[in-house]
Amino acid sequence: MVSQTGLQELGVVELTRDDRAPYRAREHVTSWVGSSHPAREMLILATSELVTNAVTHADLGHGRCWVLVQLARGVDFFRLAVTDPGSVFSQPYRIPLQAPRLGRNAETGRGLGIVASLSRGRWGTYVLPQTAQRVVWCHLDAVELLLPEAQERTDHRLKPA
Repeated sequence: MVSQTGLQELGVVELTRDDRAPYRAREHVTSWVGSSHPAREMLILATSELVTNAVTHADLGHGRCWVLVQLARGVDFFRLAVTDPGSVFSQPYRIPLQAPRLGRNAETGRGLGIVASLSRGRWGTYVLPQTAQRVVWCHLDAVELLLPEAQERTDHRLKPA
């Protein structure tokens, strides 16, 4: 189905917000795009990071044990959105690299930096006004991007001798 924004919805799933949610989200994303899609690895890494943040940082309480994962496709990009119940006291940082202030050996604080890098800075967050639910989204390239050196090697192979 194509939405009013011109995006084709590939899938929507509501998951229980627990330690298995990132795994289940990766499985759904793989089923929506296929295991051989060139952007699959990038999609499941971004999905894992955003769902992990939702599991870790959203407030707990009655009726707040869910996370919603949505994937849509534009002409040359995917739009991944993760919605959670929100948090009264925290929000995702717009400054994506939190790890340096946490220390070189920190095991947390890199997720949004990874998403910012994968999305080439095309990510953001907002709160739904009626419900205070938080949405974190990113746009990811639908095709595998080649580094300039790899592109040159590919171009060279395609040129007639």
